Amino acid sequence: MEIKNTLGIVVNSNRFFDQVTQLAEAALQDQKIVRVHLLGPGWAYIQTEAYMRLHKAVHISICAISARHYAAQHIDTTDPYLSVVHPKKLSKILQDCHRHVVF
Repeated sequence: MEIKNTLGIVVNSNRFFDQVTQLAEAALQDQKIVRVHLLGPGWAYIQTEAYMRLHKAVHISICAISARHYAAQHIDTTDPYLSVVHPKKLSKILQDCHRHVVF
């Protein structure tokens, strides 16, 4: 079910973190709900200062396979602001968003 005023940001690259952050911040300033889903090399976003700044205001999830293969030693499984989700959940995340962008 699509939720109006929700922006989904899929991050599957480690090259555009500044743009991801700027887009998320702009959407938040415009009173949008923001969902960020990390996969593949995009997992590294959790190591940025921007993640620490935004993780309480943005819904952030990471693909379970990416978490296991790439980021196992970097993920705090007690972090209540980071959800580890099954790969099939990506389609649900995108369906719930009014708009989405992929980096």
